[in-house]
Amino acid sequence: MDAYYTTSSYQSVFFLVIEVLNDYARHERPSPTIQQLAARTGHSEEKILESLEFGSISPKSLLH
Repeated sequence: MDAYYTTSSYQSVFFLVIEVLNDYARHERPSPTIQQLAARTGHSEEKILESLEFGSISPKSLLH
């Protein structure tokens, strides 16, 4: 993990993830995988998971 990630960078990634999730919901698509979230946001899977932890969303809650 990069020691230079800050709270604001996790928050930025978290909000990008929320935007992607909202886009999937608007188009009635199944929930994206962590890999798909990483591809759509341009961030690593690790950063996606860490930002979800920061934002208190369990990756399991993304599954339908």
